[in-house]
Amino acid sequence: MTSDGPLPDQVVELAGSDHIAEFWRNELDGRTFRVQGREGTRYIKWQPYAGLEPQRRADVDLAAEADKLRWAGLYVPVPRVLDGGTAGDCGWLITEGIDAVSAVDARWRTCPEVAVIAIAKGLRRLHDALPVEECPYRGSWVDADASRLPEPEHLVVCHGDACVPNTLLSQDGEFVAHVDLSRLGVADRWADLAIATYSIGWDFNFGQNYDELFFDTYGVHPDFERIRIYRELWDAP
Repeated sequence: MTSDGPLPDQVVELAGSDHIAEFWRNELDGRTFRVQGREGTRYIKWQPYAGLEPQRRADVDLAAEADKLRWAGLYVPVPRVLDGGTAGDCGWLITEGIDAVSAVDARWRTCPEVAVIAIAKGLRRLHDALPVEECPYRGSWVDADASRLPEPEHLVVCHGDACVPNTLLSQDGEFVAHVDLSRLGVADRWADLAIATYSIGWDFNFGQNYDELFFDTYGVHPDFERIRIYRELWDAP
């Protein structure tokens, strides 16, 4: 077992004798573990909820994410839900591993254009495939400040957190799947497009603006006013 700190008891119990390695941490003390053993690769997400305000709790609600993964998985490639539940004031979610690597993987540092194209193609596929009329979810972080938003240019089912790490790529750089769908829901497509391009330019991702390549690949002209509004909303407290 390897981890950046003590392993949650629930994770140890769920993993059994399989090898556990911490894979990711979010800003709300949630942790994701890669578990490998005789049953192959699984991912266990574990999230403490104590002290979280309602909106922050909604952003990391693993039971809601499990429902959204199951629904979205009818139309687009996402991790298959294996199990989930609660233990005290914590939630957990187990998904099946996917043979792919994150778009933030170090290999794409030397060829970021490959990852940018895959991210844009993946979002276009998600926006085209998920049916707005049948979606039971609203875009959570967008709805929190709906009064500040312009009229939608084009409603789609948004990923809700279209940052670089949430797109998975094949070994040769093709789009494979999306992960982390807790914020998925109907919203203006610019809620995703503004944040995807914003994230690409952050120093800990690719540290450079690839907006032109992204929007050319997605197939839309940039709407600079909507981009500005959604990025400001993302950065707001």
